[in-house]
Amino acid sequence: MDHIESRSIPLNKYEREGSRYTYLAPINEEHEVYLVRNEDTGIICVKKTLRTYNMDVYKRVSGANIRGIPKIYEMSEKDDVLTVIEEYIPGRTVYDMINSAGSIPEDTVRDIAVKLCDILIALHRLNPPVIHRDIKPSNVIITTEGSVYLLDLNAAKLEDANKGEDTVMLGTYGYAAPEQFGFGSSTVQTDIYAIGMLMNTMLLGEYSKDVADKTVIAKVIRKCLMLKPEERYSSVKDLRAAIISPFTNGYGQYAIPGFRSQNPFHMITAIAGYLLIFSLALTLETKNQDSIYITWYERIGCLLIMLAAVFFLSDYMGIKKRIPVCNSNKPVKRILWSLLMTYFLVMCLFCVMVAIEVLLVASIGR
Repeated sequence: MDHIESRSIPLNKYEREGSRYTYLAPINEEHEVYLVRNEDTGIICVKKTLRTYNMDVYKRVSGANIRGIPKIYEMSEKDDVLTVIEEYIPGRTVYDMINSAGSIPEDTVRDIAVKLCDILIALHRLNPPVIHRDIKPSNVIITTEGSVYLLDLNAAKLEDANKGEDTVMLGTYGYAAPEQFGFGSSTVQTDIYAIGMLMNTMLLGEYSKDVADKTVIAKVIRKCLMLKPEERYSSVKDLRAAIISPFTNGYGQYAIPGFRSQNPFHMITAIAGYLLIFSLALTLETKNQDSIYITWYERIGCLLIMLAAVFFLSDYMGIKKRIPVCNSNKPVKRILWSLLMTYFLVMCLFCVMVAIEVLLVASIGR
């Protein structure tokens, strides 16, 4: 940006309040989206000039402080034009990822989709719910830390249960649900449709109406893309649960680590790992050779402790998601806390095992 011309931009009411912004670079000149810097704070921001928007949406979202939605710093409306200054999110869009690498691995797709669901759950919890209506590869950005952000509220609207059909047809062809084009009113199922199409595009590496069949979440995607909204998931929360546990044959959510994705390589590696754990634990030589019962108690106890550590580290049944410190956006911090909590779990189980062993030894000694 060293060679980019800088100039100060007064922004309507902000000029009265003393805020001025320095132009840095265009982000999307056709849609009047620019990178600017606040002269007072030095913060890099995004300046948007919108001619199609819903002011009620921007007011609600700006006050909600939703994680995964860029913060709105300032807004100014004049002559049916809205100027928005919002948080700048550095990173790569899903569109960029697909263009550079083609298809995206399924584990990554599921991770991105789950984080998008968390954002949408927060939007849909507002009263009334805010429907995004424009979820597509260029509107989803991934930061270097792995955080997911959903951009652009230009097409968003407040859900209206009494409305028969959308009067303003907005959205991106291919990702917009049928009801966005005059076949009904936009609801939470509208965003569910777009999430399904986005997942399918990431898996295939290109937009296609054909579902990525050779994937674990193919059935989930099909349900998202049902033409009738009532045949899709009833909520984004249900969709999130299905993405995490995508099987529908009854055992999916209980599948042990290594078998949840049904990836042959993962399953073979898991089998080798479990065999090693069983071998180490069940051939363990202990000091208590006088009692075969104590020996096998210690062996089985060690086996259960090792399995508990594996299940915790693998986030079995989403157990780590219930522990806030293990959900940090920073990978290093998240890994360190996961290891620390695993160590704490192992030590607690070991202490319980020793305490029970003392009681068993005392009982046998009688």
